[in-house]
Amino acid sequence: MKILFEPSGEHSSIPAAEVRACLYAYGINFREIEKGNTFIVDARATEKEIRKIGGRLALSYTVNEVVADGTLAEIEDKIKDIDFGAGRSFGIWGRKFRKDASISYLKRRIGGIIEREKNMAVNLKNPDIKINLFVDDRIYVCREIAHVDRKKFEKRKPQYRPFSSPISLHPRIAMALVNLSRIVEGGVLLDPFCGTGGILIEAGMIGAKVVGVDIKGNIIDGCRKNLEYYGIKNYELYNKDATEFDIEEVDAVVSDMPYGRSTYVGKDIDGLYEMAFGKIKEWLKKGSFAVIGLPDRKFIETGSKYLHLEEVHPMRVHRSLTRYFCVYRNI
Repeated sequence: MKILFEPSGEHSSIPAAEVRACLYAYGINFREIEKGNTFIVDARATEKEIRKIGGRLALSYTVNEVVADGTLAEIEDKIKDIDFGAGRSFGIWGRKFRKDASISYLKRRIGGIIEREKNMAVNLKNPDIKINLFVDDRIYVCREIAHVDRKKFEKRKPQYRPFSSPISLHPRIAMALVNLSRIVEGGVLLDPFCGTGGILIEAGMIGAKVVGVDIKGNIIDGCRKNLEYYGIKNYELYNKDATEFDIEEVDAVVSDMPYGRSTYVGKDIDGLYEMAFGKIKEWLKKGSFAVIGLPDRKFIETGSKYLHLEEVHPMRVHRSLTRYFCVYRNI
């Protein structure tokens, strides 16, 4: 099945990496066909499996099956033989990545063929089948499999929680980091600097058991309120110094590390990171992944002394701060 993922455009590299990680997490064999304005793979997967992945993506808009691609003339020849399924109605939408393309023209032209050849009526409010056109170096005619519910992340923004912090990650970014860790339902995810629980909330939402550690007791109390507020019950929280914390091996570690010039219970920030990465290696199962947010490139090498660096995704926060979201593997 040729699958087109429509990235949200919020980041240059994380959307495609998030898709890869989710495909990997569920053991789906795939081959990348194209990575650019869209991300297209040839995947050996059922539609149900692809829908499941679409249900947990954060930095995409839609997930689609490519049913035809090529020039307009090629599309017109192919589309007559396409089986869109048993639906009686369809809606057609489009997105272009080329200035010289006319989406309105293509929707009328291709929609007209579908209406005539497939004997289906146009219904833009509640169609049986949603068709998306993507115009890049070629035209892609797609049947929508899943639509990413981005509103749910807005509803979980820090200001809507019982307990919040001004430095919390946006829920979409937190979920993307969780997805990069390849965690699956029932797996154990640890955030050793959990703060108010933004990462734990998103991991809990996909059915992971979550474990959070924070040195401040009031923060742990607030984190517990947040998890309970969102109905997350499978969790453990510890009011401890992460560098002295012990636990049985976990399936994933995801954390946005402390940053700034302030000390952490007497440890300078360099020393903290050194000890933290040493502990992450102890906590993490062999072959499993850690996704760590870092405030400076120099700490990437600190992590590489203990874990194998897989990916780095810089994200500019403001003029004086760039976060580096790094994916490490314990090999």
